[in-house]
Amino acid sequence: MIFTDFGMDTASLAGPLDGKLAAVRRAGFSQVMISASDVVGYPGGVAAGVRAVRDSGLAVTGLEALRDFEGLDGRLHAYKVDVAKSMLEVCSELGGRLLLVEASTSIHADASPDAIVRDLRMLTVLAIPMGIRIAFKGVSWSRTARDFTAAGELVFRANCPNLGLVIDAFDVLAARIPLDNLDAIHPDQIFLVQLSDYMWQKIQSAEEQAATATHFRVFPGEGAHSDDLATFVSKLDAIGYGGNYSFDVYNDDYQQIPPETVVSRARRAAEWLVETVLRRALPVPNIERLRRTAGH
Repeated sequence: MIFTDFGMDTASLAGPLDGKLAAVRRAGFSQVMISASDVVGYPGGVAAGVRAVRDSGLAVTGLEALRDFEGLDGRLHAYKVDVAKSMLEVCSELGGRLLLVEASTSIHADASPDAIVRDLRMLTVLAIPMGIRIAFKGVSWSRTARDFTAAGELVFRANCPNLGLVIDAFDVLAARIPLDNLDAIHPDQIFLVQLSDYMWQKIQSAEEQAATATHFRVFPGEGAHSDDLATFVSKLDAIGYGGNYSFDVYNDDYQQIPPETVVSRARRAAEWLVETVLRRALPVPNIERLRRTAGH
């Protein structure tokens, strides 16, 4: 099976970029989210890294991630604009058409909506000549947009055709955001959906959520929230979302095992989502529940 709507993230895998791309391709994925550090840190240089991605045969879901961009002023603002321009250039060279922007966590950011909308509009203007879309993602520990609802309001105010949302399932699950909030988002406004789960039942604080998000995510079907994750994906399907899904999984353990092992877990997650959630043909599996049942 070749997965056309699901992609991997190079940040999920250990090792050099070439090995990551080859493992993703062999697992049956047709697209990949590129971590900028994988390209700019390529041993042969950026141009060689770009060639490696283009030669892989994988479509580029997007480039991640521009962080702490909006709400700045003075020299810090100018510095971040230069960073944004550089990332847009890399994205364009890769053949990518989407730059992921995470809502700012900087203590120096002006969190007023007017300042954020101003900077998002400026970023979209920089991206238009390259044919790149800007995908804005709220994060719970941000000072400017703590969830997709807040991010959606800012995107709506900016009113730019190449500006949309990234919705991260992890943030929805961890913050227990009501899925009815998705009804206020037009599906065309969602540029990408990121999928992952985690092992424990509840997250108690923003600090714990940040630590879990960057170190302990697992693939759908591996964590403690398979039912909720299935409901989330089904809700997106019900409101008419037909875009790409990307496995946004960061796990310290995965950085210590072969990429082939990690992508096999991703393939299993994609098969579950395609065959049992989106098609709703079988009951939702939960790996931990299955293990307990097998133990009996």
